[in-house]
Amino acid sequence: MAGIGSAAHQALIGRIVARYEGDPRIRAVAVFGSVSTGAWHELSDVDLDVVTADDAVIDAEAEARALFGERAAIVIARGDCADVVLDTVEEVSIRWHPLAATSPNITATLHVAAGTLAAPEIAAAGEANRVPPDEQRLLDVLVREAIGAWKNAKRGRGWDAVTAVEHARHALTALRGRRDGLRLDPADPLGALAAVLAETEASFDLGPRRRALLERLDLQRLKGRGYRLPGSRKIPRPGIESERRP
Repeated sequence: MAGIGSAAHQALIGRIVARYEGDPRIRAVAVFGSVSTGAWHELSDVDLDVVTADDAVIDAEAEARALFGERAAIVIARGDCADVVLDTVEEVSIRWHPLAATSPNITATLHVAAGTLAAPEIAAAGEANRVPPDEQRLLDVLVREAIGAWKNAKRGRGWDAVTAVEHARHALTALRGRRDGLRLDPADPLGALAAVLAETEASFDLGPRRRALLERLDLQRLKGRGYRLPGSRKIPRPGIESERRP
């Protein structure tokens, strides 16, 4: 596991790998997300994907508590997943599932830490479950959230603006099937919005209707951050007269 996360991350992963060594229910323990890619911070949580035998029955909460014992201060289980907060405030999220139920959302950053399955085999199972996104709906959601971010920033509601930018970012993640690598500054929601819009335009065509909506916003600050609205034309901003009449 050399090179995967910090020493603390590696110790946490190693504990789980050791716990499952020789367990007939477990076919592989895989790491994904920032710890796997190298984009981790020392406070990053650990995302684990545990591939089980087809006939294995796993109770997520009971399994998490068995793994960590009294160190598990909080266990939030839902279905085949559990989010665990340890007494050291380290966090780990684990999903247990048979190979055929692998999520396509983990395939881009998958790294097998232990087991009899290779990463390509797990990734292929995940890709088989990928459903094409509803691109037009997600672009609508993204632009709506962008407008909401702009409005909240203009009204001095910084927290609401940041939330809207994050929602737009989630729509972009759903469109691409993977997280972006953007490092956004929550103190500058319009700068963050600029980055999300630029990422979107790099891969998707917003179309004239959505572009027209974005053109009605005050994008000058965004343009200063590197965002250019393709084919833009001057359109009056909401509530502001575009010309003086005689």
